[in-house]
Amino acid sequence: MRDASTYRESVNITAVERALKVMEILYHADRELGIKEIATELGEHQSTVYRVVATLVSNGYMYQNKESSKYGLSYKLYMLGRKVERDSSLIRIAQPYAEKIAGEFKETVNVAVRDTSRTDGYYAITIYQARGNNRALNISESIGVSYECYSCSVGKVLMAFSDDLDVSMLNSIKLEPYTEYTISDNKEFMKELEAIRTCGYGLDNQEREMGLYCVGVPVLDKYGKAVMALSVSGYKNSIQSHGVYNIIMS
Repeated sequence: MRDASTYRESVNITAVERALKVMEILYHADRELGIKEIATELGEHQSTVYRVVATLVSNGYMYQNKESSKYGLSYKLYMLGRKVERDSSLIRIAQPYAEKIAGEFKETVNVAVRDTSRTDGYYAITIYQARGNNRALNISESIGVSYECYSCSVGKVLMAFSDDLDVSMLNSIKLEPYTEYTISDNKEFMKELEAIRTCGYGLDNQEREMGLYCVGVPVLDKYGKAVMALSVSGYKNSIQSHGVYNIIMS
């Protein structure tokens, strides 16, 4: 029989896990959800979910829409995220370089890392963005939001220079085309990753958004593995006028 302290520890860990999963469900839903919806997604009883949600609401991490009775994530999480953004060592390292490159080319520079919390594929997260003068395109994912690696330059280089690339899992992922230029054949994508390892950079040639062209490069550790990636993004003609070589050498 477990002693009382072990029992309390196991209960507390389970409660924390439930609370984290509830917040992740709301994050990925990108809309307010009711208790029944959350419980269905979580696979728990509604009464259990209600207690978790009530605790999160009372502590300011969630809110309830009085009109719909549904729940959403509060700005307290946003403030915590901003704190992480300010304190992140990767951001502190990348920021001056991203700002310099954005100022030099007058284009948007994104700094991204792998989202290792996702187990259903390969995802990236933009952790910092430096803006140049050219802002005509909606050319970036929201900061802190996961997006698939296969259709963007930063995602490609993060995959190409990762230390945990699972070929069997990659071959099982359905590569949905965003545009007519998206690489949606798994074998072709594997060839793309091999080419990136050879040349040292990756391209997004209108693969995620028509008119958008991105040049991505990895930031490698001493073992040659990517810890983050930077991309220069903008209109295709504008980016190509700078010259891919000039961008990757910057």
